[in-house]
This record gives sequence, C-alpha cells and structure tokens, in this order.
Amino acid sequence: MITFEIVVRELNNNKEASIELPNDRYIEELTEEFGEEWIEYDYEIVDVEDDYNIFYAYKLYGYESLDKLNKLAVRIEEICVSSHELNVLVAASEVFNDINEVLDLMEGGELELYADQTPEELAEWFVDEGWLGEVNEKLQGYIDYEKLGRDIMMDGSYYETENGIIEIRR
Repeated sequence: MITFEIVVRELNNNKEASIELPNDRYIEELTEEFGEEWIEYDYEIVDVEDDYNIFYAYKLYGYESLDKLNKLAVRIEEICVSSHELNVLVAASEVFNDINEVLDLMEGGELELYADQTPEELAEWFVDEGWLGEVNEKLQGYIDYEKLGRDIMMDGSYYETENGIIEIRR
C-alpha cells in the first residue's frame, strides 16, 4: 500500500498542516488544523512525498485540488498493488503527462516496463524469446543487437526511460 504525505498551506495565515492520502477525512483534519474559518479552496500544496515521487513526476502539487489528489491516491492504490506497477507508473511519467491516461492503460494491461533494460538488451531478450523465430546458436553471434534495438525503439510502441523501456500495447 502506498500513501502520499501532503503538506498544505492555508493562504490566509500561512499555517501549514500535513495529511496523508488516500483519506476520507482530509477536510475534517485540515479544519481541525486550520480552524473553522478554513475554506477548502484557499490553500496551496507546498510538498508531496511518497516512496516513488509519483505526484512530483506528474507535477501534481501547487494549486491542485485536494479532492482530485485524494481520488488519484485511491485509484493508484487500487491499480498499483506491487512495486513493479508503481515503477511502471513512474517510468510512464517520462512518456505521458496525464496520470489518468497512464492508469487507464495500466488497468487495461496495455503498459509494460522492461526494467533497467537498454534497447540492445531488449533486442537480445526478444531474440532469446523467439521473436525472430528459432535462431541457430552459431548464427546468434552475427546478430547486431544494437541495430535491432534501435529498430525496436523506432517502432513507436517502445520508449526509453530512466527506469527502463516502456512498451505501449494499443
């Protein structure tokens, strides 16, 4: 389970409070912290923290809606049940700007992360898995994996990221 720690600044008096998302009581918690005069829309998100920096990766801070962030935190918790899926979400931030689009693709099984792989290593793996059919061991030394990897990346379905290669299966 992943939680997001959000630091909120109430703009009328510059008081700050921390909440964790997902959380059904975040409005009540902020009201307790800021007082009854607190207006839900008069705030700024000054810090977001989680183990994967997901909200930072998708630039979800500043004047974002707390309700939107809470709903996203719930959705992330539902879809990303393993560290691999969380890594896919982070790596995809280098390809996509919209976290909801990424979550939709993940929900449909349309995103794969080949973690810590280069295009050349991915090409080798594809050949080993039979992508070119059965290749005689004596001929494997003649395969230019660097060029094959470059061709794979030009396919339009593969994107190199800091965390490996993302494949989009549409």
